[in-house]
Amino acid sequence: MTPQELIAYFENKTLPEILRLDRASTQHDVKVAVERNIEIMLLDKDGGRAKNRLTQILKALETPYDGPGIPKL
Repeated sequence: MTPQELIAYFENKTLPEILRLDRASTQHDVKVAVERNIEIMLLDKDGGRAKNRLTQILKALETPYDGPGIPKL
């Protein structure tokens, strides 16, 4: 997705407080994280890391992870 498509996707999206991205990653304060990553993506000409994180959040919103967590030792 282009940066403009990502921004358009998150513009009016209702975001949860906590979102499980995958087995090992949980994003807290999703709304703040999305705003911060959009800002970084726009400021940085490459914006690779911020764009990747927004893509991870987008995928987790569309298909939430519901598998097992990392086992505690």
